[in-house]
Amino acid sequence: MSDMELDAVLRGLIAWADPMPEAVERYALAAFAFRTADEDFADLEWDSLIDAAALTRGPDDTRMLVFGPAGPDGVRIHLGVTRTAGGFELDGSVEPAGHTEAELLHHGGTVRRPIDSAGRFDADLPALRSFRVRLRGAAAPVVTGWVAIG
Repeated sequence: MSDMELDAVLRGLIAWADPMPEAVERYALAAFAFRTADEDFADLEWDSLIDAAALTRGPDDTRMLVFGPAGPDGVRIHLGVTRTAGGFELDGSVEPAGHTEAELLHHGGTVRRPIDSAGRFDADLPALRSFRVRLRGAAAPVVTGWVAIG
C-alpha cells in the first residue's frame, strides 16, 4: 500500500469515526479565505472587556482594544468601539503611522476608511457580531484576528 492509499484509508476511517460538523468545515473554509500569506498578524494584546480593572477615558460603553506588535516595525492598532443605535462607531489609531487605509472586514462585507498622516481613522459599522482590521498602504499589510463585539 502506498503512502497516498494509506492516507486515503486513514482519512476515511477518521471521517467515519468522528465526522467533522458541517458548521466547523464552513467556518474553517471562510477563515482560510480571509488569510493572505504576505500579511503580518497583529494579535489581540489588550481588551478592556477582559481587564475589569481598566480605567479608560471616554464613554462608559466604549470597548478599548489593542493589537500588536506586528511586523518588523512593531505596528500596534488601538481601537475604541462604541455601540450606537444603528451599530457601532469605531475610532482607531496606528503606531507607527505609515499605513494609508484601514479595511474593517465583517461577515456582511468590508468598510474601507482612509488613515490620516497621524495614523488615525474612524468608521461607522452596521450591527454585527465580529470584525477584523486589515491595514494597507506604504508599509507591509497588517491584519488582526476576529473580535466578537455584537
